[in-house]
Amino acid sequence: MRALTIERPGEYRLANRPRPAVASDEVLMAPLAVGLCGTDLELLDGTMAYIRSGRATLPMVPGHEWVARVVDIGSDVVGFASGDLVVGECSIGCGHCDLCLAGDYNQCGDRRETGVMNLDGAFAGYLVLPASSVHPVPDAVDVEDAVFTEPTAIALRAVLRSSCGEGERVMVTGGGAIGWLIAAILIELYGADVAVAEPEASRMARLTELGARAARPGETFPIVFEASGSAYGVADSFGNLANGGRLVVVGLNGLGALPIDLDRVVINDQTIVGSLGSPGVWPQALELLSSGRVHPALLVSDRFPLSEFDDAIDRMRAHSSGKILILPDDSDRDQPTDFHLHRTINDEKGTT
Repeated sequence: MRALTIERPGEYRLANRPRPAVASDEVLMAPLAVGLCGTDLELLDGTMAYIRSGRATLPMVPGHEWVARVVDIGSDVVGFASGDLVVGECSIGCGHCDLCLAGDYNQCGDRRETGVMNLDGAFAGYLVLPASSVHPVPDAVDVEDAVFTEPTAIALRAVLRSSCGEGERVMVTGGGAIGWLIAAILIELYGADVAVAEPEASRMARLTELGARAARPGETFPIVFEASGSAYGVADSFGNLANGGRLVVVGLNGLGALPIDLDRVVINDQTIVGSLGSPGVWPQALELLSSGRVHPALLVSDRFPLSEFDDAIDRMRAHSSGKILILPDDSDRDQPTDFHLHRTINDEKGTT
């Protein structure tokens, strides 16, 4: 099969590698569509927090937002059959520590994260995962909505951690995929009055179509979501947080540290909540997508085959306002090919 591998920070390669074997408790899948995420760029550049801290090691196949067809199952696996449309979780814990047993497998000290931390992802002809982390896609969910199950689950968990009430006034900082999904969930499920801070006009237009609005000067909110993953976003979020308010931080900024006025947090009796990943909410996320109340496929602006990964990355670095999908196909699976791409970031072009 072909796989896109990050060899080291700033260098990636698309080349043939062996088809993964299937253990007794695993599922082998053929990815149909994979979302290209800001985290993937951080992994490519070596700025992602796990790379900087040494928790994630390279080489690694990225790709953590995906939908696939089942190809084969291990001898102990039940509930799946060849041809099933499936999605799979990013955080995969050890399964037996206290955190995993409590359902907090996103905090397991020995966890792996699909396409992010020490577990190959979906930018390849085939992908293999433990069956316990794989979920069937309901019939009512289209492929290009299903590929967003992972970010939908992240957004849903962040909303649940906010303790948002019906009709609440809420602010979302950042109008990328996660910010859009948070706003959509708040509007559709909670009837919330959602204001958004987003400087890019096309992103703001999509949010306005959902029913969100721009924040008014000087307006503060009891709940603010930081989904921009940027220093300015953190500053804006704190600036718009009301006394007694709750700030839910979803975006990773890759900067290592940011100045925060903790005296202000104490004096204003505010709460800061981090939200990592999506443990325990995947069935709810799939149910939400199946209901038709949220259609994240509306975010898709570009589609590229895996062989044109270079072009997809260039498009994303050009600040595409939409979501980019990579579409592995049969040429990336079992058909022999001499295609080979190797690129170092900032090269004028790759080599084939």
